[in-house]
Amino acid sequence: MYQTYIFDLYGTLIDIQTDEESQQLWENMALYFRYNGMNVSGQALQALTLCHMEQHLEVGRGRCEYPDYVMEDVFADVVRKLKGRANTAWLQETVRWFRILSMRKLMLYEGAIEVLNGLRRQGKKIYLLSNGQKTFIEMELKSLGIDRCFDGIAISSVAGISKPDPLFYAYLCGKYQVNLTAALMIGNDPRTDMEGARRVGIDGCYLRTSASPVHLLETKSKWLIEDGDLRKIPGWR
Repeated sequence: MYQTYIFDLYGTLIDIQTDEESQQLWENMALYFRYNGMNVSGQALQALTLCHMEQHLEVGRGRCEYPDYVMEDVFADVVRKLKGRANTAWLQETVRWFRILSMRKLMLYEGAIEVLNGLRRQGKKIYLLSNGQKTFIEMELKSLGIDRCFDGIAISSVAGISKPDPLFYAYLCGKYQVNLTAALMIGNDPRTDMEGARRVGIDGCYLRTSASPVHLLETKSKWLIEDGDLRKIPGWR
């Protein structure tokens, strides 16, 4: 039925919980900045970071409907605002610490590796189309052992575009010569995953998981898996 399978990552293959609003997170991050000579409180650092995130998104809106930013660039702007100095390695480490300190849970959903391996045995093409940061995603794919399960990986922070923007699908297709003629999009979010699939004219398979937005329960998709069981995806065995 389908020759190309495009997966969302978080809430679809990976069960994750983070808390980026935690005051303890920002206090710890502020301490990290102070270790590098920048005197800032947790509250002030949070406000500065959110401000520069929005500035990067605003610039991106001139290029596409749903832009994304690079977290290292955001922190570089924060460092300049605080009159500090930081090299690329420090910025990358800062982003990693931000993710680690905000993490509450990280694990694969049951059946994820089984389904990905099953699709590969069937000769299907498998792609990842994920909103998120390159630094986070590459680290987490590798740590969970699925970094080599895909024929191609498209990350919104690299493209500067996020789902459901059709330009993000165009980026995937252009980078990996993906054929969407017989493609299926699998994801847990009605707005980003299913709406994106609809806008580019491919079928969607909606997995309702614990991470699915509770305020967006209704979705239009070719396939609906109410219990989030990846093994119910069509055509993988």
